Amino acid sequence: MDEPCLTEVSWNGSALRIRGRCTTAAGEPSILLRERDGERRFSVPARAPAGGQAFEAEVDTATAASGDPLPTGLWDVELAAGDGTRRPLGPSRDPGLDLVPQRRFRPDDTTVTAYFSLDGPLAIDVGGESHPGRAIQADELAWNGHDQELTITGHLSLDALSSPISATLTLRERRSQRVFEVIAALQDAPGRLGYTAAVPMTRAFIDDPLPRGAWEAYLILGFSGMHRELRVLAPDRPLELRVRRRLIPVRIASTRAPEPLTIIVGKARA
Repeated sequence: MDEPCLTEVSWNGSALRIRGRCTTAAGEPSILLRERDGERRFSVPARAPAGGQAFEAEVDTATAASGDPLPTGLWDVELAAGDGTRRPLGPSRDPGLDLVPQRRFRPDDTTVTAYFSLDGPLAIDVGGESHPGRAIQADELAWNGHDQELTITGHLSLDALSSPISATLTLRERRSQRVFEVIAALQDAPGRLGYTAAVPMTRAFIDDPLPRGAWEAYLILGFSGMHRELRVLAPDRPLELRVRRRLIPVRIASTRAPEPLTIIVGKARA
């Protein structure tokens, strides 16, 4: 089976209408719904008119789970051929296809959203809950002495952006669960999405500097009204330095790869 190309994604009540082009292998095609963070799979029949050069299907989210409503969660949408091969739907799509997420309500008032994931494939979000994403490794930690900031840079590997994205670096203190947030600047380049976040360590004009504690790092990506939380892993080279806050020496350190990135702010050792 060659790479399927999506030509239509639209709602008809609680059913998601999917059309595209593909040369499928022998046997009737089907739409496979694969649970993102679980083992469940559900199959919905598809049709292949025009001599197998096209396919179409209606995935009714009210009955797609073997007659029951599709459960809450994220469901990746794939095209399966009769010989068992399958391909994700979405990386290849018609240039005129609308990439804006499409929301509907099922008869049971559950929100269902058809959207394109950050790396391209079509997915269905049932319930609209917040979901964690994969972990990503930071590229570098650096000290900006001029602005007294800790700069965290990294990137995500993406073939293309399916929608505008915003990003926030969220730091959570391990014991108290306090949260410290800074906006992350994004740099879009072919095949990658870079991010840079500057964390104030001694002073800030708008917010207070990062308080003492052990702060775990997460990158929160916002796209088309939805959010994904990515755990940030430590870079290969950790950072350790001393700064002064109101003349008091304070130690700043970070964890080392392959551990999750944690920034430790505490009194410097003599």
